[in-house]
Amino acid sequence: MRISWDGDSNRVYSAGVDSGVFYPQNSPGVPWNGLISVAEKDGTTIDTSYIDGQKYRNQLKPSNFSGTISAFTYPDEFEPYNGLVGFISGQPRDSFGFSYRTNNELHLVYNAMAGVSNDQYSSLGSTASPVAFQWDFTTLPVDIPYGRPSAHLVIMLDYANADAMSDLEAVIYGNDTNDPSLPDPSDVLEIFESHTTLRITDNGDGTWTADGPDDVITMLDSNTFQIDWPSAVFIDATSYTIRSL
Repeated sequence: MRISWDGDSNRVYSAGVDSGVFYPQNSPGVPWNGLISVAEKDGTTIDTSYIDGQKYRNQLKPSNFSGTISAFTYPDEFEPYNGLVGFISGQPRDSFGFSYRTNNELHLVYNAMAGVSNDQYSSLGSTASPVAFQWDFTTLPVDIPYGRPSAHLVIMLDYANADAMSDLEAVIYGNDTNDPSLPDPSDVLEIFESHTTLRITDNGDGTWTADGPDDVITMLDSNTFQIDWPSAVFIDATSYTIRSL
């Protein structure tokens, strides 16, 4: 069938940024009000090899997740992580976590360290222009189940199980009994797995096992089966994106 580009009312795109949360070390998360943008930088490069003047291999060289945070303001708890202790600037900085969301993605960032802020102050005129703070940041990766280490976890909200998202938001945003905290990637995965109907396990020998109730896995005859997965968890080991269908 020839492909068609029109008539698709379900186009997916990302827009906006909101619900920013700053997670200090050993303290509850706090809202990051005034967040303007988070510019993500992957930094992956391609190493090209040649033999006798002919290209024969392109190999990706992964790098750590980094980016730039822009905001009109920041929480007081961020000041030590911005090198400001008391009234003294330029002090040692620790790593922190933060989260933010777009219209269809929830981003969790681990082990981030902010660089010197790029602030610009101007003389006042007839209209006030608020100063926008800006920080370049870099990260150190953490262990990701079933994938290589990364400092950036993305949950696709359009596909995420509603009950799993409710449990996850109770952790990262807090609730009546728990303060906001940034869960480890393994804990995030466990939240989604606890709400799965179907689980696929790679046995490591070229075979796989499907576990689920009878209304998901149906034996059509002694040798043929059918799988319907209304709530299965998959992990993309390249981008470390969790999709729950």
